[in-house]
Amino acid sequence: MGYSSSYSSSSSLTDSLSAPIRSFFASLDDPAIPWKTLVLYLVLAVYSFETYLSLRQYKVYSYAAPPASLARHVDLDTFKKSQRYGRDKARFGFVVGAWGLINSLAVIHFDLLPLVWTWSGIALQKMGRAPSEIPQSIIFTFLFSGIRATLDLPFSYYSHFVLEEKHGFNKMTRSTFVLDFVKGLGIGAVFLSPLIAGLIAIIRWAGTDGFVSWVLMFILGFQILAQVLYPTVIQPLFNKLQPLEEGPLKSRVVSLANSMRFPLAKIYQIDGSKRSAHSNAYFFGVLPWANKHIVIFDTLIAKSTCSEIEAVICHELGHWKHRDPTKLLLIAQAQVALTFGVFAGFIGNVSLFRSFGFNVSTTQGYLPIIIGLELFQMVLAALDVVLQFAMNSAVRSMEYAADEFAANLDRPAFSEEQIEGLSQAAAAKESKKKDAKAEAGAGAGAQQNGAASSEDPDVPLRLELEQVGQPYDELLAKALIKLHVQNLSTMHYDALYSAYHHSHPTLPERLAALQRIREKREKGAGTGVEGKKNI
Repeated sequence: MGYSSSYSSSSSLTDSLSAPIRSFFASLDDPAIPWKTLVLYLVLAVYSFETYLSLRQYKVYSYAAPPASLARHVDLDTFKKSQRYGRDKARFGFVVGAWGLINSLAVIHFDLLPLVWTWSGIALQKMGRAPSEIPQSIIFTFLFSGIRATLDLPFSYYSHFVLEEKHGFNKMTRSTFVLDFVKGLGIGAVFLSPLIAGLIAIIRWAGTDGFVSWVLMFILGFQILAQVLYPTVIQPLFNKLQPLEEGPLKSRVVSLANSMRFPLAKIYQIDGSKRSAHSNAYFFGVLPWANKHIVIFDTLIAKSTCSEIEAVICHELGHWKHRDPTKLLLIAQAQVALTFGVFAGFIGNVSLFRSFGFNVSTTQGYLPIIIGLELFQMVLAALDVVLQFAMNSAVRSMEYAADEFAANLDRPAFSEEQIEGLSQAAAAKESKKKDAKAEAGAGAGAQQNGAASSEDPDVPLRLELEQVGQPYDELLAKALIKLHVQNLSTMHYDALYSAYHHSHPTLPERLAALQRIREKREKGAGTGVEGKKNI
């Protein structure tokens, strides 16, 4: 109102806002709208909703027995450990959530955004640079995010060295913790600087009504570049990736990939145990036509049989077959388009800036875009809640589909060499385990799969050979259960909490879906109508 924007009117790919929408957003630039009060209420509403969900979930940690679907797979002692781990994480989550609320309220109430913006301008002047939006925005981002990261550092330390260590999962040293923090700041500086500079330059060049399409293309290119660089440049800064050694596991994964015409280039083993005892496996290679690489955590290799890992990889290849990485990239682009499409209506809202303490007459004749994005995210906090439900729902459907893909595949037959390799690998794994236990003076071995003691050298060999003839659906179910138990993951879930916080279905949900697939296949096989797919 009474303020002349300096945005250019360059040509653009499309006119992102129709006249009625422009009129609506223009009406929002009204000093009578209490933007700060509105945002405070929105922040409190989101915090209250998330706390309500957490309280719902907290109640399930008082349950005395595991779900019926897991009762025969989980002993009572393991279940109680899982419940204690869940309770401790939930309590810690309440503290972290309250701290986050205090930070947000302080930023809003004390007008910290214009204060940090002023500091960034002072820092720019001390560098001998003339006032300029892009370098000042970069400095602002590093100052603001650096302050937040430093304030959150004690909570991160507690999470690793108290909570996770208490339950036997933390493997990180304090020096690694410090180095990770420093590396994170450095990577942020390298990648955020061109991102911020590019966004601001494009928006200023394309103009208020035309920047959305250009920003969309820029962010898509940036996301693809980041996904290409992450496994090859960024991740090696934190973890060591080395080619998986020759053996039955590699042989089976290669056979599986070849049978599906998966463009496998390399299989890596990653030292996840350097930081945590949790397990995982994934593939990377975002470009549809490019080679793909499979990464398996060393913790997964140590705790699972070759056949179980094969089933997990089969699930991951299901994501590739369904083009899920591409779908997720497109969904992310749709979210970016929605966000910046609405942001276009707020980018010149003077009343919003003034409500948060900005004196627009002292900002060199422009409203800082980076500040506008911060304010805009606060205004749309409630929309983020809805989008999170929707995003999780979409990803869950992909997870179910990948499970179904794996469950319906015929398993390639084992060669005599592979069976012999399994026997040798199982014996070597057991020998290594026994040596480690002897050195640690562990005494009697832990129970494996709820069956005989792992001190019996025939147990892993027997398991490996028994699983040679088992189908993928059974192996995948066993692998999921084993990972769940080893990670002491929560076994009971509040449905609403899970829908909001979890992008993957819960274990009971996945097991039930696998059971339905198995029953449907068996019924079809019995009538001669439906069988498994060949690969």
